[in-house]
Amino acid sequence: MGDAVPALNVLFTILADLSFSLLVGKSLAGYWLDLIPTKCSPSGNHAGSADTFGFRRVSIACVAVLLACHLVRPWFVASAMSGSTQFGEALALIPTVLSSTRQGVLWYANCAAVVLLLAAQFSAEFRSASALWMEFGALCVLAATKAASSHASEAGDFTLAEISQFLHILSTAVWAGAIVVSGLLVVPRLHVLAGVPALWSYGRRLSQTVTYALVTLAGTGAYASWSDAHGTWSVVWTTAWGRTLLAKVTLAGLAALLGSAVRFRCLGLPADHRRAAAMAKLLRGEAVVMFAVICLSGVLANANPAGIPQSFLVAPGAQEGFASCASIRTMLFRRGVAGTASVFLWVSSDARRSFRSTRS
Repeated sequence: MGDAVPALNVLFTILADLSFSLLVGKSLAGYWLDLIPTKCSPSGNHAGSADTFGFRRVSIACVAVLLACHLVRPWFVASAMSGSTQFGEALALIPTVLSSTRQGVLWYANCAAVVLLLAAQFSAEFRSASALWMEFGALCVLAATKAASSHASEAGDFTLAEISQFLHILSTAVWAGAIVVSGLLVVPRLHVLAGVPALWSYGRRLSQTVTYALVTLAGTGAYASWSDAHGTWSVVWTTAWGRTLLAKVTLAGLAALLGSAVRFRCLGLPADHRRAAAMAKLLRGEAVVMFAVICLSGVLANANPAGIPQSFLVAPGAQEGFASCASIRTMLFRRGVAGTASVFLWVSSDARRSFRSTRS
């Protein structure tokens, strides 16, 4: 089981990050839909129905995944601290981990956040102000505990590094979550249900928010990478951690390029159905790229610049699974870049045809 532990840890991290991002994106999308004027809809109906876009089902599924990842987290922490990958040995250490370690305190804080999320999803008024504030508070707590358990917490609590990591986590979730939810759920249906003017109203708010998130992400990401590398930039191209970071930055740049095409080639021009179709294709491609970025973020969260998984730095005997984790990073690097390049070419080809037909 030893070789499988790092892989499972990375998998649960990716699932938790994806669920967190989708919850953030769903909340933003619901807010933007509520701001769309009724007159934008040809039928005169409001475009912001949560049931229409399946937001409640998405929310419940994401909270369920977060809960599952939260429940298995103490076992991985116990395994890391003991150096044992045996299920029974790590299981016996969980009470000690939860009662006498920093990770235990953070786990209980996450418990409170998950309870708030559950209460928000099953409240009588799903889109009520109280439910939205509960969800907002819970998501901020989750981001804060994730920052407090990362590399950034090595120098202590509430340091510049930890605050920067908190902002980095939130800005990543805003960008990735908003694009995935919009590209896969909202935009394909919105211009059909509420018309192109409603789509342009929604798209401009999406573009503006993502731009702010991207600026924050670039600044905090550069600072975090410099801190993790301890000022030694050679690790960026000489270690598996560095190559994974380069792959993530490359994919993020590709997503930003697709986003700029949406902003300047679609939203920056008069609204019509052809540009709406091109916008939907570009956002769908950007959503796929952001999914790959989230996967690479999960890998980076469990590794350090030296190339040894962070969760297995405590005990020397726990480093047996490194080869497995390194192979995962290599696989994600190769397949992620190749797959995303294929998606980019496909989306660009469709968008180019749409633009040509628009000009004609």
